[in-house]
Amino acid sequence: MVYYISRFLIRLALPIFLKRLLVQGHKKLHPKSPYLLASNHPDSFFDAVVIGSVLDQPIHTLTRGDVFRKPKVAFWLRQINLIPVFRGSEGREHVKKHDITTQESIESLKGGGTVVVFSEGICKNEWNLRSLGKGTARMAYEIWYGTDGIPDMRVVPTGLNYETFRGPGKRVVLNFGTEMSPNDLQTDPKEYEKWLREFNEILTERMNEGIFSVSDDLPLAEQKLAVRQYFDRECPAPDRSNGFLKAIGSIGRGLHAPLYRFFSAKAAKLTARSVFYDSVLFGFLVYLYPLLVVILSMVIGALAGWPAALATFIALPTLAWLGAQYR
Repeated sequence: MVYYISRFLIRLALPIFLKRLLVQGHKKLHPKSPYLLASNHPDSFFDAVVIGSVLDQPIHTLTRGDVFRKPKVAFWLRQINLIPVFRGSEGREHVKKHDITTQESIESLKGGGTVVVFSEGICKNEWNLRSLGKGTARMAYEIWYGTDGIPDMRVVPTGLNYETFRGPGKRVVLNFGTEMSPNDLQTDPKEYEKWLREFNEILTERMNEGIFSVSDDLPLAEQKLAVRQYFDRECPAPDRSNGFLKAIGSIGRGLHAPLYRFFSAKAAKLTARSVFYDSVLFGFLVYLYPLLVVILSMVIGALAGWPAALATFIALPTLAWLGAQYR
């Protein structure tokens, strides 16, 4: 229930947070088929937010295990379908937990869900696909060839491309690529390590087809120019030239500016300006902003009548959207 409520709120909030979201290839994903989405990981938890918002089927996302250490946090993360995954570098005692993670993923797939795994392993704000770890390959192997496996599961290369990595007003391109099946690999599954290497080679090639790359060796200004050119070509900004709506948008930004500055400062403080900034800031928008709108509408309703409360409830999010879109 919490997952579906969260997805509903996310779908309402994304048009405010993003200038435009372009999704390609998702219509070929059948809602009841088992998929392992192998994605890059440039913007922390926000990556799963974007992917989950466009799919009809629920997603279950593999997430770094250390964030589950606090019981209250772990309980909440479980409610939104996050599955902990531990790296061997976090301690030998966590190596055995890989089998538990795989089994949870299999159960999620059998239950009609889709599993998202971030194949690079760690998150980094950059416009490149980094070298893939073996985690996705091992999981696919167990799902395809394990005793409780799902032979008809398909691995879908998934590419997330962000115009910027901090704050609202960005354009995002999400690409779902050509799916992988066991028949795509020539290596005998009995040659385990060789099979893993071939899997990663194919997955890397197909993921790169949907991920924009720019060299880290370029000066930052040239990187940003290349990114802007890519988005102007692939994901042009919507036409927002209507003068009347721009005037209303400026009113919306003015009304929301104090609240946005508070949320932004709080997110920066909580995340120490790390890769989690977008995730926390968007979380404020998804969960706290609707609560504040409801409370303010109720107060106005008590003072000026319920028609005024309804008008406030509708007007505030509308002004927020106009303020974000019409600049």
